[in-house]
This record gives sequence, C-alpha cells and structure tokens, in this order.
Amino acid sequence: MERLLRWLVPLCALAVLGRAAAPIVQLSGLEKSLTFTAEEFAALPHTEIKVLEPHDKKERTYSGISLHDLLVKLGAPVGESFRGPALQLGVIVRSKDNYAVLFSLAEFDENFSTRTILLCDREEGQPTPDNAAPLRLVVPGDKRAARWSRHVASVEIISIGETVTRTPKS
Repeated sequence: MERLLRWLVPLCALAVLGRAAAPIVQLSGLEKSLTFTAEEFAALPHTEIKVLEPHDKKERTYSGISLHDLLVKLGAPVGESFRGPALQLGVIVRSKDNYAVLFSLAEFDENFSTRTILLCDREEGQPTPDNAAPLRLVVPGDKRAARWSRHVASVEIISIGETVTRTPKS
C-alpha cells in the first residue's frame, strides 16, 4: 500500500496543479518542427496592421506574428540565399476544419514581396473571436479572401521539386 501511495500522490498533485498547456499551432518543414501554446505565441514579438477585411469590407486592426518570422524559425531560406531549389518550396496553412491554402515560399520573402502576412491572435485589440480562434491568417493584398484562413492549426513548408518535370526541348 505504501508503494502505491508513493506513486499515486505525485500523480494526484500533477492533476491538481493542472495539465500542460495544449499547443495551438504546429510548424513543420525543412527537417524541423515547432509547436506553440497560446502563452508562447502571445509572448512572441507581434506586428499590428490595419487592413480592409475582405469579407465584410470593414477596416480592422489585427495583431499577430509575421508568417515570415515563423518560417525563419524553421530555417526557411531568406534574402540572397533564396534562389535555385528554394524557389520550389511552398507553404501550406491548414485549419482545424481541414481547410488548407497554399503559398509559394517566395511570397514571404522581402526580395519578392513587400506585404506582411500575419498569423493573428488578436483582432481590434481583443483575442481573436470564436469564429476564427485561436489563430487567423490575414493576407493583405489578396483581392479575394479565400486565403484568409480561420482556426489555423498548422503551417508546413513543402517542396514540389520532386513533382516538377521538365519539358524536353524539341
């Protein structure tokens, strides 16, 4: 009985103290993987942008992490190292409801684009609303809102290099 209590007491203490926070987003690719809880994500340096929300055509303020900065944490090539095979890399953003959107990795590099695509946890100074929480992808400059994803769960860098075939010269 005493042995059982030695194991049971610490387990009960863990249950009382609470469980570890669940991750809200997973990043993967280039042989690396990262996860962030809501608290870890909130602690990252945020960028705030004011853009026209394409669904309801109202100007809104969003706060979040530049997807470029998150991709750099995975080891994505940037700047002058972004050339050759790196141009065959893509980024898939997946939502909890199985919605997925695809970007070229070049869309996040300052040498190819001047826009900032954000993974947001705040809207109008408040936590992202329930219809988009915990994270929403904000894609300024897209004429259609099809890539403005809600309930984002993962971001993955992929390579299409193996699937690209060259057209033989005639």
